[in-house]
Amino acid sequence: MTEQPLIAEVSQKALIASPDGDLLVMQMDEHTWELPGGRMGAYEDPVEALKREVDEETGLEVAVDDPIHTAAWRNDVGRGRFSVVYYCETDRTAVTLSHEHCDYEWVSPETARDEFLTVSIHQEAINRLLAGPLVIAGRTAVSND
Repeated sequence: MTEQPLIAEVSQKALIASPDGDLLVMQMDEHTWELPGGRMGAYEDPVEALKREVDEETGLEVAVDDPIHTAAWRNDVGRGRFSVVYYCETDRTAVTLSHEHCDYEWVSPETARDEFLTVSIHQEAINRLLAGPLVIAGRTAVSND
């Protein structure tokens, strides 16, 4: 039995692919680029919470597939955190920014990971995507062929 279970705030992020395979990255401040998403409410369905967050931050509707990466940690003041990154797809690329972000870009997965994203959990989610083929909901989402 676990001596001290992690009591954590849950954060969900969306690794959103455009029709041509680019990924959406969002600029939070001068130094921070991240994936869209955020915290889910105490009684929210996880997928509906992610769709809500993506809509609030981008104006996009997404198809949410299975999680591609999860991570748990304690932040610098000892509070528990648990993050889930879902693979998502959209058929639109016109983004409406909320007050939470100041810019966005659609870029290749490699560019997102290597030149934009500053959060290691988001970078690892892209590593898993690129390690493909990624089979989600019984279909191949990305192939390295």
